[in-house]
Amino acid sequence: MKINKKNALRLWEERYGDAQYAADFHGNLMYRDAFGDREYVVYRGEAELYCGWNIHHIMPVANGGSDEKSNLLCTNIITNDEAEDKITFWIDDCLYQVQRKPETSEYQIVQLQ
Repeated sequence: MKINKKNALRLWEERYGDAQYAADFHGNLMYRDAFGDREYVVYRGEAELYCGWNIHHIMPVANGGSDEKSNLLCTNIITNDEAEDKITFWIDDCLYQVQRKPETSEYQIVQLQ
């Protein structure tokens, strides 16, 4: 799947329906209309939450991952920046690792701690 805004919004709709807000795998908030917008912020009380999002490759392309839909996730830009092209990575106090789904050729991100 070519990664562009049109296809990103199509992926959003497949994963989240018509929801305007959704949480990524780490729990960071995303706003549907803020694709690629690093500056988009909402306020919850005193908290400033960055809600821009991108498409993240579960298995990074640098490690043999593809642009197939099954290898793509919508993630908050902050989450995407932290994960980078790593197989094992920390976000805040959480350790994640890319692992193959049992009995498939697909990958998933698993929280280790």
